[in-house]
Amino acid sequence: MVLAFRGTMEQNRRMFVAGLVAGLAIAMQIGAVSLLLIEAAVVGGPRKGVAAGMGVATVDVVYAVIAGVAGGFAGAALSGHEREIKLFAAAVLAAIALHGLAGLWRDPEVREMDTSGSARSHYARFFAITAVNPLTIASFAAVATALSVDGAGAVAAFVLGVAVGTGGWHLFLPLAAGHAGRWVTPAIRRTLAIGGRVLVLGIAVHLAVS
Repeated sequence: MVLAFRGTMEQNRRMFVAGLVAGLAIAMQIGAVSLLLIEAAVVGGPRKGVAAGMGVATVDVVYAVIAGVAGGFAGAALSGHEREIKLFAAAVLAAIALHGLAGLWRDPEVREMDTSGSARSHYARFFAITAVNPLTIASFAAVATALSVDGAGAVAAFVLGVAVGTGGWHLFLPLAAGHAGRWVTPAIRRTLAIGGRVLVLGIAVHLAVS
């Protein structure tokens, strides 16, 4: 009985470490969501940036639960719909980028850009963006396919590891960007806003044609 308990504890420890590594690896990928998150933190400040980051981290945790519970079944189900996922995500990202560029065209004052709306609205917006991000979906699909979790305790340990990894990164990144934004001039902010949206639009086009 003692050996069985020790074996369970060791398995849970390994699953926590696996989740921590997966959470950090997926969170630290630089893509459309990261670019938008940095911009939101620089322009909106640390508080709204952290809210946006926690929206991203929440989706990572939800996908981690699916990966842990469903295992290879989730990976197999997603692997047959890569094209549909890419097209849907491309449409969403393109809409976000074009809406932002249109807003900049109508109102060139960068200090007004993206600062309206509450921290809760930033959380909801980034939750939705991340939920359809193909990079996030593909990453957790790969994890689900490779993952073999035995028991509720192991699933909980894996999900906790992912939560610590992605939560820590998405707390650090917007805090750093938000505080750095105090020394960023309006001209630099506008350049960042335009450049970020153009890059997001480029990512959307690449997804649509790849």
